[in-house]
Amino acid sequence: MSDFITTDEQKVKIYTIAATMKQSGLSDRFISSAVRLAEYYEGVFDLFELWAEEEGSQEKKSIIADIQEEIDEFREQPNEPLKKPYISYKDLEGISKDIRSYKDFLRSKVDKWGGITKLAAETGIPQPSLSRFFSSNSMPRRTTIYKIANALNLSEAEVIAEWAA
Repeated sequence: MSDFITTDEQKVKIYTIAATMKQSGLSDRFISSAVRLAEYYEGVFDLFELWAEEEGSQEKKSIIADIQEEIDEFREQPNEPLKKPYISYKDLEGISKDIRSYKDFLRSKVDKWGGITKLAAETGIPQPSLSRFFSSNSMPRRTTIYKIANALNLSEAEVIAEWAA
């Protein structure tokens, strides 16, 4: 994070854009989290401005997904530097296949439960973010997995068992 601090004028701009986001159907939970982050993180402030200026719905959806990623990343930041294990380049393809299989498992549960639209409403995660989550082979964030698991009423054992399988 930077030392970015919004001016009163910038805060009003964020709130104005947030009102437009609300009118477009985004959830209060998402908007509230995004506004809090935009007030002191310039990258999210810039994404708000981009969203407001953008004409195309696909581009707006992509920007919303980017904002959600920033929110999730902020929530997962440790209080101090964290040493992570090294992953060998030769292991990446296998890991990618495991992630794809896991996301396909979760997606089938979501589809049986009621679908992406219902999941977006229940979790507060914007639908474009969920679509990106399920279509990519990127490592899922724990916060996203737990939100999905809670919405579907899955136990941690169910969530972890499939990941470890």
